[in-house]
Amino acid sequence: METSTLALIVTAAVLFIALVVTAWVMSRRTRRAKDELAAARQEHSSEESTLTARHAGEKRELQQQHDATLAELAVRNDSQTQQRLAEHETEVSRLQAERDAAVKAGTESQQLAAQGMRWELASRELLVDACTAAGLDAIIATNIVFSPHDDEATAPYCVQLDHLVITEKAVVLVDSKNWKGLIFDGKKPSTMAGALSILFDEASLPTSYAISLKRDSAGAVSVRSKLEDESPAFQVRRQARRFHGHLAARHGSAPYVQTCVFYSHPDARVWTDGLDEGERGRATRIASARTIQKALIDVQANGSAAPTSHQLTQLVATVRELGADLHGTGRFASEFASPVPLTFRVPAPAARTTATAPTATQDGPRMASRRRAVA
Repeated sequence: METSTLALIVTAAVLFIALVVTAWVMSRRTRRAKDELAAARQEHSSEESTLTARHAGEKRELQQQHDATLAELAVRNDSQTQQRLAEHETEVSRLQAERDAAVKAGTESQQLAAQGMRWELASRELLVDACTAAGLDAIIATNIVFSPHDDEATAPYCVQLDHLVITEKAVVLVDSKNWKGLIFDGKKPSTMAGALSILFDEASLPTSYAISLKRDSAGAVSVRSKLEDESPAFQVRRQARRFHGHLAARHGSAPYVQTCVFYSHPDARVWTDGLDEGERGRATRIASARTIQKALIDVQANGSAAPTSHQLTQLVATVRELGADLHGTGRFASEFASPVPLTFRVPAPAARTTATAPTATQDGPRMASRRRAVA
């Protein structure tokens, strides 16, 4: 055999053997790679299971902690809510108690303030209404009590004034008379009906007088006569002189005080000329619930009697110090607001123990309806 051929065969054999060895090596490597991959997969799967289990455990732990925290917060919130509700109820109870005490104190204060002027409450309402309807800027002072400067008195005494109507043009002392029935003030009964002259000695009647006829509960007619210094006009002029003297002694000067007798009861029928000339030209106006507005307007026209602004300031300060109830109308309404409502009436003794709020009697609405009817 030739050498070249033999060499070729040897070379081919070597190549074959190399190919076989290479294939075997590659097979071993492939198998090893598969084993390593399987082992890696198994390890990964094991780690994944471990991580999943750990995650699940951590998740359960976190959920438990969350639930515990929620429960704790819920308990704490319920406790705080209950505490706040209790505090709120306590505060509400305290505020209600304070409100009730304030209402009670206010009612008692109103009753106490009204008690001192219980007989002037109805006439005060009519005077305020009259000033308001007349468009007057007025201050209505009610229940003025003072000790007059009287050199002839043997002992100190007090004088009570029903009302003082104060405007920039006039100061009017109003004496309220709560008389019912038919009233003759300064005008003879026979001028109403001639037959009435047989009931009275009209020839002996003085300049100032007031006669009232009233039917009582038994149906009988009672007669009341007030003559000369007992007449309402004379008495209100005497009160005006005393009050003027009190102001002059205190301040050195005093405004002129005009006078008015006011028959304020809604059932009063007044027969009068509307003016009691009186002594020394000191005229007194006579008015009823139907004519009080006109009387208050008429006194504003007496320019010679207008007070000075300084006198008005002193007068208002004085009546305030004397404890008078002050109620303003017009531009004085906001500055002088009485704590006692206009429609307030002092309850009867039996009802006073159960009264819890200001009440109005039937007089207020009835007076209001009568005023509307007259208007």
